[in-house]
Amino acid sequence: MPKGLTRKLIAILFAIGLLGVGFAGGQYYLQRMYERQVEVGYRRALGEFGTHFEKIADELGRARLSVSDKQRSLIAANLRRLIYAAQSNMGELPLGELHLERISHLLDNIYEHTYDFVQGDMDSAFLRELHGQIEYVSQELGQLLVSKEREFPWVSWHEYFSTMVLVPEFMQALTSINDGLEEFKPPVRQGEIQGPGIEREQAIEAARVFCGRDDLNFQVTNEIKGNIPSYTVEAIGDTARYVLEVSKRGGMVLWMTVISASQGILESTLSLEEMVMEGAEFLQQRGFSSLHITDVQVLQNKATLTFVPNRDGVLRYGEPLRVQVSAADGSILGFWATPFFVAQSRVQSDIATNGEVAWDLEDKVQVGVEIVDQKLALIQNERQEEILTTRLGVKYEEDYYLIYLNLETGDEEHIVQVSSPQFF
Repeated sequence: MPKGLTRKLIAILFAIGLLGVGFAGGQYYLQRMYERQVEVGYRRALGEFGTHFEKIADELGRARLSVSDKQRSLIAANLRRLIYAAQSNMGELPLGELHLERISHLLDNIYEHTYDFVQGDMDSAFLRELHGQIEYVSQELGQLLVSKEREFPWVSWHEYFSTMVLVPEFMQALTSINDGLEEFKPPVRQGEIQGPGIEREQAIEAARVFCGRDDLNFQVTNEIKGNIPSYTVEAIGDTARYVLEVSKRGGMVLWMTVISASQGILESTLSLEEMVMEGAEFLQQRGFSSLHITDVQVLQNKATLTFVPNRDGVLRYGEPLRVQVSAADGSILGFWATPFFVAQSRVQSDIATNGEVAWDLEDKVQVGVEIVDQKLALIQNERQEEILTTRLGVKYEEDYYLIYLNLETGDEEHIVQVSSPQFF
């Protein structure tokens, strides 16, 4: 081969090599940049979560002493702002749908009572109790964050949220903080999972069947002895890690979370209706029937769907099931059903459903409101007392709302805006 041609061929190969190295370097740079963004986002959300709880505790401490209307209004406004921020932080953390309903309910409870506080109608003993609960969560969360920083200061927070460092230890730590709230005020309606006791091998089989992944090696990694004794079962696949909690009585899957090995869901290819269909089909295939969807929250290309059972013509809001669906391919990323299973052990009281009321429906809605749908719904108030309501699905101008009217008195118990009549 002529020397000139050889030099040209070498130059071409060298140029191709440089292009390849440059492309690989660019991809690596973009990947690392994205990982740093994720790491910063996780660190910020978790840090702010703890900070907001600390500030909520401070505001409730001040609330115990306030007398003037001006100070009460200021404290109430600060509490609502901080609670909204803390709830946003919870949604930004990659925790899936876990066992944190008491923390979530505590925030909701405080938010609802800020209006009574402004009017001077809030019982001082109840205010002290709320302050004690928030202080407990704030202190425990602060200790958890400090201990994790000391244990693994060299581990990137992205890896921290996607490896054995976090799963299931960190999630169980948050769950433990959540369960500790019962020490202050037990739920009004208690219950337990019913059924025969199961062994570790049966828990593994229940997890395998629920996931539908016979190709994975499931193992029990922890036993929980709390209010609901359970096994933590895990498996690692090529693209995801599965973590499930299975009750020791009855072998029920209480919750499941799927942690993807990738950096997140970068695109959305499914519509909201398609994600709802995927979630409903997932539940139906696992024996959950007669369900009605009541809420959808979409964050970071993940849709969290809330369903409630429709039993004897009444929507039971105190027995929710939730699933989290990927907007990229419809895969299930999370499942949460503890309240649903606990409710099955309670004595279900007979509810009169003849629909007869002593008030006129037309007097309870504003002029111009179009009633599109009407159902009976058993909801919970801020004291976790169940109230039977008439749930109206209405359209006002171009917006859709759900209005809950007390079946006995006709008073408005709750008003919620929804994105479409799909949730009627």
